[in-house]
Amino acid sequence: MSSEGNGFTHYVVWNEVVLGEARIIEKCNEWISLAFIKLGIGRPDAVSDHAFVENHLLILKTPN
Repeated sequence: MSSEGNGFTHYVVWNEVVLGEARIIEKCNEWISLAFIKLGIGRPDAVSDHAFVENHLLILKTPN
């Protein structure tokens, strides 16, 4: 977990739109990762415990 308390390290992006946040649990191969996903930033009800995500949809968060 990060020092901010949420532990999400990546954004989930599709067609240049941020759909949510992710924390990679395991990289399965070069194309797919298993991640903890929170779709809809700011919506606590939109959490999927574990999901397989195409790696090209994951964009690393960078600190300001």
